[in-house]
Amino acid sequence: MTITTPQTDCETGILAMGATNNFVAANFVLGTAQLNHPDYTIERWHTVLVAYLIAFVATASNIFLPHALNKISKFILVWNIIAFFVCFITILATNDQKQPASFVFGEFQNFSGFNAPYGAIVGLLQSAFGMCCYDAPSHMTEEIKNARKQAPRAIVMSVYIGAVTGFVFLISLSFCMGDLETMAGTATGVPVIEIFFHSTGSVAGASTLASLIAVIALVCANSLMAEGSRAVYAFARDHGLPFSRTFSKVSKKRQVPIYALLLTCVVQMAFDSIYFGTTTGFNTVISIATQGFCMFFLRRLEPWC
Repeated sequence: MTITTPQTDCETGILAMGATNNFVAANFVLGTAQLNHPDYTIERWHTVLVAYLIAFVATASNIFLPHALNKISKFILVWNIIAFFVCFITILATNDQKQPASFVFGEFQNFSGFNAPYGAIVGLLQSAFGMCCYDAPSHMTEEIKNARKQAPRAIVMSVYIGAVTGFVFLISLSFCMGDLETMAGTATGVPVIEIFFHSTGSVAGASTLASLIAVIALVCANSLMAEGSRAVYAFARDHGLPFSRTFSKVSKKRQVPIYALLLTCVVQMAFDSIYFGTTTGFNTVISIATQGFCMFFLRRLEPWC
């Protein structure tokens, strides 16, 4: 079975999303460390180095443990659902200073410096980012049994499950949110961790909840590395990259495209390296990648609209 050659913007977006996930995972790891050690100050280079480490580990697991990907995916699905229930039930049960419903559903606060309509449009990037990478199974179809049914089923179910759990989790965080300036300026660098701490009043409790999410992000790094490498491999197989013959090779021993994996790792690290110099530049890359994904899927849907 063959798969459609990915478009250049989609391929770049996949690699950028992998780098972004590594960045998010690094933030949760360092944020939890800072919560437990208040004297520790998180520097940008700390985040980048941890993101590098996550990329290395994801690459190594894809090369040396390729046959475990299926089991890891099943494990993280169960972990994700359990973590969802544990997190939102815990913060709702322990937080005794919840925001009113009028704050959650009716209040609009804009600190962006832009007017309200433009601020709302910029804010949509966050929700659009959450809609990225639903197409991951399509890049793995050559390695999925009964891909014609299982790949679309995986895509559709991820949308349904993500929509329900994401909405409930965001509403729970909004009710349990404390002072906005405190949340945004938290020393952990992760407002979600600050909300966990504000709700539970316990460093151990907040660290446990943050660790549940950190594990999800770390395993996602493994999955996004696999997805990105398959996109690179497919593009190279159709002679769409320089040195395509090299990047389209599949290891006879490991049965994975090792050179494509290594290239994916290098590109992810290159994207994360932008954070060394400028946060604005890094955020711009994330925004462009998110918009690129949306435009790519809109073009795919255009014949049916």
